[in-house]
Amino acid sequence: MTTTTTKPTTSKPATTSAIDEDLTRGSLPTLLDRYGGKAAWYVFALGLALFVLAPIVLFYSRAFGDGAAAVRNLTDVPNLATILFNTVVLAAGATVVAGVLAVALAVLVMRVPIRWRGFAAFLPQLGLVIPPVATIVGWIFIFAPTVGYGNTLLRSLPFLGRMSEGPIDVYSMPAIILITGTELAGIVFAFVFARLHEISGSLVAAAKLSGASAFRSFTTITLPLLRPSLVAALVVAFLLGLGQFTAPLLLGSADGIDVLTTEIFHIREKFPIDYAATAALGLPLLVLGIGSILLQRAVIGDQRRYVTQGVGGSVSTQTSRWALAAVVFYTFITCIVPLLAITLVAFSPFWNGDLTDMSFTTKHVETTLANPIVTGAVWNSITVSIIAALVVLPLGFIGALVMSGVVKAPRPIQYILDFVFVGPLAVPRAMLGLAVLYVFLRPPFNLYGTLALFVVGYIFIVLPFSLRSQHASLVGVHSSLFEAAKVCGASQLRTILDVALPLTKRGMAASLAVMLVLLSHDFAVSVMLRSPGNHVMGTAIYEFWEGGVYPQVAVMALVMSGVTGILLALTVWVGGRSALQNM
Repeated sequence: MTTTTTKPTTSKPATTSAIDEDLTRGSLPTLLDRYGGKAAWYVFALGLALFVLAPIVLFYSRAFGDGAAAVRNLTDVPNLATILFNTVVLAAGATVVAGVLAVALAVLVMRVPIRWRGFAAFLPQLGLVIPPVATIVGWIFIFAPTVGYGNTLLRSLPFLGRMSEGPIDVYSMPAIILITGTELAGIVFAFVFARLHEISGSLVAAAKLSGASAFRSFTTITLPLLRPSLVAALVVAFLLGLGQFTAPLLLGSADGIDVLTTEIFHIREKFPIDYAATAALGLPLLVLGIGSILLQRAVIGDQRRYVTQGVGGSVSTQTSRWALAAVVFYTFITCIVPLLAITLVAFSPFWNGDLTDMSFTTKHVETTLANPIVTGAVWNSITVSIIAALVVLPLGFIGALVMSGVVKAPRPIQYILDFVFVGPLAVPRAMLGLAVLYVFLRPPFNLYGTLALFVVGYIFIVLPFSLRSQHASLVGVHSSLFEAAKVCGASQLRTILDVALPLTKRGMAASLAVMLVLLSHDFAVSVMLRSPGNHVMGTAIYEFWEGGVYPQVAVMALVMSGVTGILLALTVWVGGRSALQNM
């Protein structure tokens, strides 16, 4: 007879609860889902929405205070019709210039030999790395009517020798449009070039076999298939053109060419600041921005019409070194030449435009770098940029987890987060700065005169960019990878840490690179938030510009470019070349 011995079981202590079991398993998301996970998501989403959207809403609501008196008083603004006309003409003209340049550059890059194509694809976007204020200052040194280096050379020609100034006026509306258009071309190029890789090359090859010329195949096949990306890029360029501030302020003020943002800035410079008037003037920008987005959706329609089957990679089977030469020449003219002009002014005893009798000195560089305002501005810019980027980066990661479906959140949460992250893009930088100034200089914040105010303003600038690259890193990953981790027993937290986080490394590096580049050379928000005694690089260069100390302006522009390059290099060193490729 066999005796079966039953092993005594030890019951769990009565004090052990379901919560303890969940914590023991390490299933934090399970615990959250069971004990208020949805509520936690709503608290996070609504809290972020309150921080981001409430200042914008509160600021614009000032336009409708006192029975919308500020809106009614818009008719009293001198030359309002001319200001509106200048704003629209600048935005439309710069968008056209950017679109033409971007499409031409994208086609040229696709014709560059494969060995050099990656290098060629980066060159049109180099202008996004160089601070816009530095580029604009460089063009002033080249084409200032009397002492610009370029104009001095042109007047040395026989048929222009009798001119005392010109022939090119950098302070004119055409010059502002052209400079702004070349600045926006890098953004449009990024959209267009990415789409060209997705278009099946077999379609273009079939058209050529049918007897179509290269121009006809481009206009009948490539260009129509580019419509979604091209329209989206042009709308972004138009919105950025509407909110242009740096070029109109530095170039237009000399000849009285004002746009809405510069007129708003003039009001901001008066004390006390009439926030109601600035908000009312900003309403047309908001209306035009919303109208542009609605037009974009109407023009594109169903994007599935533009999906192509087959292998993409190149819409052109012909390569040419002349295409590489053209892209390099464009980059040299638009990026390198302005930097060379800045360098000449920084190291010349004085700026007189004469290239025939050159002498050099380091006096201006030494004086500027010894200025405590400059050294303080550099460290302040680096500090607040890094703090803002580190605050926003995890927020973008959480948003990417939700928007990509890695973490299951209620549908309304996805809509709220999408709107919160995209919302600041619809508001011009200058208006963002004023909104932050209006809300956060008051109790209970009282941030006026502190660097914390710059941190808050910088968070508004980079919040949309913290999501884009990280979301792109996750949205292309098949859901089966995350499901497999769960099948293997991994909790959702473990899945995020061991699967999603490593997959997002490239996107994080790209987001960090973009954010540090944007913040290190910010001008519009910084100038709007500036206060006596607190400077970042953007406000320091504006102070020198206002004082007419052009050699120091040149040195400061070089410093901004150098700091931006160093921050970008450090980011690429930490995140690898993928940080640069995914920008």
